[in-house]
Amino acid sequence: AYDVRKPKWGSTAERWWTYFAERPWIAGGFVWTGFDYYGEPIPYQWPCTASHFGLMDLCGFPKDLYYMYKSEWTDEPVLHIFPHWNWKQGDTIDVWAYYNHADAVELFLNGKSLGVKKKEGDDLHVMWCVPYEAGTLKAVSMNNGKKVLTQEIKTAGAPAKITLNADRNKIHADGSDLSFVTVSITDKDGNLVPDANNLIRYN
Repeated sequence: AYDVRKPKWGSTAERWWTYFAERPWIAGGFVWTGFDYYGEPIPYQWPCTASHFGLMDLCGFPKDLYYMYKSEWTDEPVLHIFPHWNWKQGDTIDVWAYYNHADAVELFLNGKSLGVKKKEGDDLHVMWCVPYEAGTLKAVSMNNGKKVLTQEIKTAGAPAKITLNADRNKIHADGSDLSFVTVSITDKDGNLVPDANNLIRYN
């Protein structure tokens, strides 16, 4: 999930963006790759068959790096923290945040502040090293001390429910219109279970 590994022929996304942003005469750039795809599983080998460096996965779901570009390329307010919050007691987890429209982010774990961070140098994210403790991880972005956005990630329990979310409620009955349905496995409280690997059958 972190923007730290790169193929030998490329650069990290943050490094590329910094190069681009410092040169206002450049008319545009090209991101390789927008979507993961089958082929070029570098640095992995068989049985891995897909690339992993896209901004979105094989199904088109945004990956964490997507929000770095969104925070830099768009005017829409962004606050995105990651990774998920299902780990083992004793683990220390690097928690990153991408954000815009703010000058700082404060991170809380179960209501306790873990400190306020601001971007430094060429970094396009802020980071905390957090000893894992089950519960709620909350980030608050602030501009001049005023709250801009809040995001929470909760530790999920055991898989308990299947949730279906359609991207639209009506389709044209013309044999070609589509609705895409996102299938999520959640715990009894509706929290997404990030490591669920239950087999789901459709008919």
